[in-house]
Amino acid sequence: GGCGGQCGQTYTPKFVNLPTFMATPFFPEVTAAWTAAKIENDEIPAKEFLEAAQKFVPIFDRLGKVFYPVKADVGGNVDKLLKALAASPAPSLQQLINAEKAAGKHTDKNSAACALLWFKRAMEFVFTMLQKVCQGVDGTKAAKEAYAETLSKYHGFMVKKTFDMGLMAAPSTETMTKTLGPDQDSVLKEMTEWVGVAKPLLDNIHSYLSSAGLDDQSKV
Repeated sequence: GGCGGQCGQTYTPKFVNLPTFMATPFFPEVTAAWTAAKIENDEIPAKEFLEAAQKFVPIFDRLGKVFYPVKADVGGNVDKLLKALAASPAPSLQQLINAEKAAGKHTDKNSAACALLWFKRAMEFVFTMLQKVCQGVDGTKAAKEAYAETLSKYHGFMVKKTFDMGLMAAPSTETMTKTLGPDQDSVLKEMTEWVGVAKPLLDNIHSYLSSAGLDDQSKV
C-alpha cells in the first residue's frame, strides 16, 4: 500500500505565541545543528540529523498558522523517525530504513520509510520557499511557487485546494524576516547559510529514497 502524508492527523503541534518585539535570530543555532549532521560514505547520521530536524520545526510557529499543516508533516514525521530509531538503533538514516526494508515493514503507514518520504517532501517545499526568498522573490510569491514545484505533486484535488487557499495568506519577505531575527539583512544572510547547509542533506535523502525504490508517487 502507498503511504499517505499526515496533513495533521496524528500530530498536534504545540503553538507558541511569540511576542511582537524583536525576534531572536532563528537560523544560527539551527544551521549549526544541520552542519553537525555530516554526510559520511553517502549516509546521514540518524541521531544528529533528527536532532537538527527537530530544531528546525519551531520555524513554523514563527511563520504563522498558514504553515501549521506543514509543521504537522515535518514535526509528526520527525517524531515517527525518532521512535523508529529508538526501537531499532542504527548509525544512519539509510541503515535504519534498509533494516526496515529487509524486514518487509517499509510500506506500513507508520514506517520510517514513509516518515522520511513525507518529511523530505514537506522540507523540500520549505527549503524551496526560503531559497527563493534568499534570491529576492517576495515571501508570498515564493511560498506559492515553492508549493507548485514541490508538495502539490503529491496532493489530490481537495488537499491542494486547501493549501492553495492557505498560501494566499503566506507572509511577505518583510513579515517573514521580522519573525526570524532582529533585521532583514542579517536574517537573509543567515537563511542563505542554512539553505547552503541543508541542500546536500535533502539531496542525499532524495537520491537515497529514489534509488531504494521508496519514492511512492501516489497522491493524498
